[in-house]
Amino acid sequence: MQQNSENKNQIDWINLIAEQEKIGLSQKEFCVQKDLVLSQFVYYRCRLKNKDKIIQAHQSTFKPVKIISKETSSVSGDIRLSLPNGFQCSFPCSLDATKIKRLVEVLLSF
Repeated sequence: MQQNSENKNQIDWINLIAEQEKIGLSQKEFCVQKDLVLSQFVYYRCRLKNKDKIIQAHQSTFKPVKIISKETSSVSGDIRLSLPNGFQCSFPCSLDATKIKRLVEVLLSF
């Protein structure tokens, strides 16, 4: 339940930051108008912008890979992944490519 509360709080801050940028008020003016604590607004804005930059940096480093299967095999194997941060994991090769990409993005964000 705490995770849902944290996600809701994060979404609320994302929406507030987007609104402030859209209407063009200074951070201070916006916080006064919305009855927000300026230091909290600045903290979440910085935190969320940095998190977004990290995710974008990792996304830009993905390179496309073509897998050419010469023959069909009934043997299923695992894909082993070693990340630069030392984390290693393996998962079934039958896993959808978009799920693998999302998994790697999440792992690299830590």
